[in-house]
Amino acid sequence: MNIVTSPDLSWISGRLSLDDLHTLDSVTVQMSSQRKITLTYLLASWKAHVAKLEADLSLPSSDRSVWGVHDLIAALIIRDSIHDGMGVLDVALRSRFESLLSEIDELFISFTEPDALLRLEKVDARPRGEDEWWWKRIPVTGPAREEAILYSGLN
Repeated sequence: MNIVTSPDLSWISGRLSLDDLHTLDSVTVQMSSQRKITLTYLLASWKAHVAKLEADLSLPSSDRSVWGVHDLIAALIIRDSIHDGMGVLDVALRSRFESLLSEIDELFISFTEPDALLRLEKVDARPRGEDEWWWKRIPVTGPAREEAILYSGLN
């Protein structure tokens, strides 16, 4: 399993003002009792995770570099954290931030489909809000989908 340890922040820094970047870097989300992550880093991580999941779609499950359902769940948890962190942004910055976020969300949507059986929620049963649409989508093909079906017990 590959771990995204250092996402590329240049994509964000090239699209927002220095003031916006400073504000985003001051917004942190508590990921664990010992770790906080900035909203900038979370956005870059979501982008990197979505790109990796898309790249794995055509690879066989036997390829040791592919990500599975738990990596997909990690990506969705990052998306949850972005959703949580955005609440503190002022309206103008939130709009600019959501513009960047929507590009990544649209890519995620492009290679996933609605999952009426909610397979991912069966694999990771933490409670979530109704507006967390990303938990209700599954890749159309690939190893992460195969594992989601296997681990959820639903075809």
